[in-house]
Amino acid sequence: MTRKPHRRLTGSLPGAARIAVATALLSRVIPSILLAIALICVSALPFPFSHPPDGLPVALAGPYDRPDRPRVSAYAAALMEWQTGTLLYEKNAFTRMHPASVTKMMTALLALENGRLEDLVTVSKEAAGQPGSSMYLKAGDVYTLEDLLYGLMLNSGNDAAWAIAEHVGGTAEAFFEMMNARAKSLGAINTRFRNPHGLTDPNHYTTAFDLALIARTCLRHPFFRHLVATKEKDVIDAEGRVRTQLGNTNRLLWLYLGADGVKTGTTESAGQCLVSSATRGDTRMLSVVLYSQDRWSDSAAILDYGFENFRVARLLPAGETMLELPCKGAIQERVAIVPRTDLLACVPRNSTGLDLRFELPEKIGPCRGGTVVGRAMVFLGDDVVGRTELMTGAWVSPKTPVSLAARAASWLTRQAVRLRAF
Repeated sequence: MTRKPHRRLTGSLPGAARIAVATALLSRVIPSILLAIALICVSALPFPFSHPPDGLPVALAGPYDRPDRPRVSAYAAALMEWQTGTLLYEKNAFTRMHPASVTKMMTALLALENGRLEDLVTVSKEAAGQPGSSMYLKAGDVYTLEDLLYGLMLNSGNDAAWAIAEHVGGTAEAFFEMMNARAKSLGAINTRFRNPHGLTDPNHYTTAFDLALIARTCLRHPFFRHLVATKEKDVIDAEGRVRTQLGNTNRLLWLYLGADGVKTGTTESAGQCLVSSATRGDTRMLSVVLYSQDRWSDSAAILDYGFENFRVARLLPAGETMLELPCKGAIQERVAIVPRTDLLACVPRNSTGLDLRFELPEKIGPCRGGTVVGRAMVFLGDDVVGRTELMTGAWVSPKTPVSLAARAASWLTRQAVRLRAF
């Protein structure tokens, strides 16, 4: 039997059939289109919320975010360039946290600002009885303030902290008020201290950013820099009878190239804490990690990020004449304008096109030498990455009959000397 060939159907479908076919096609095509759009949008994101092993998100920091930013276990962290105070990286850096013994940076700072290293300090019963880490002081012991500072910052002695607080403040409570006032003067507005050593107290807190500000100020003091970079030290009481061997608890001094400070801290509430400093060449980086699972690795990763990705550009040296401005109502016609401080900018290593701008009046009236008359700013794109005040490099003397006469007399004297009239 011969099979008949199939015939191809031609012609148009009825209206209802066409609608049904179109609806079926759209029901399949539209979800595919939406999925494709979603994938394109997601692929364009920088994925700022990558998660370290502990499940805590890494936050981005300002205009310096980079795809290779460090991943750390610490709940809160900060990286600051020391000279400029530029915040290069932050993770929950403005969240209030328990600081543990990194509190002792402020205790040491106040001791250096308000005491003398040769001061003799008698240890009270309350100081000797402080719980936690200790340099093993006894009531009635007498040590120099210098040796107590070593016990405070190397051995992390809570007893030394209390003895210093009583000596510097008169009473411990008065010292706590000094700590809070000094913190506010530094801009550490999210910080409150209730003791000199950092034992847990609900009203004793700070932030990673505030600790970076405090550490930056501390490291301006030459003895503090020497103190926190010391690995081992023997201290002796005032009568020369008791010798105590102290070892620095900051293992980063042995583990990280260029490490030169600053302070460890550990309590159950605060976890592992570390404020660290490292210097390579002319650049010093400050790292803060709070509630870390591995403070040594976290700090090393953050410091590496700073050294590998950023540089400090020096644009104008302090005190050097950069331009002259015309004077009005003054004897001299022009006056030199100089930067009050070095104009520095911490910028990404591969950055180019720094833009230097000035804000200055057209003319300078009579004023003292060193009078601030404007400012210089460094821009990287739309971001201000450095600034300094500009001041007059000399006195601008007012034009009065007396000053004109004095100037004329000075000129005549110089001419007479030149012509050997005397």
